[in-house]
Amino acid sequence: MSLLEKLFAAGQALRAGESLKDPAMWKNTQLLMNPFLMILGMTVQFAGIEATDAQINAVSYGLATLAVLLNSYFTVATTTKIGLPTKG
Repeated sequence: MSLLEKLFAAGQALRAGESLKDPAMWKNTQLLMNPFLMILGMTVQFAGIEATDAQINAVSYGLATLAVLLNSYFTVATTTKIGLPTKG
């Protein structure tokens, strides 16, 4: 399967009545992603990395934004009950 076909399939999973092939695996991934990002954020705060507060905040907000987008995608893509309207 080419990258373009994978991207198309990932987009199709957002339609109501559609889902990713293995929703349980993706739900588990989603559940593991949350504590991982939290631990990563705490590590950065206490690791003594040479960065300004503004730089740390920028990275933190970027990671938080990415996490929210991925969680939103996985929530919709792993269920057939909600999603974008079907074609037709």
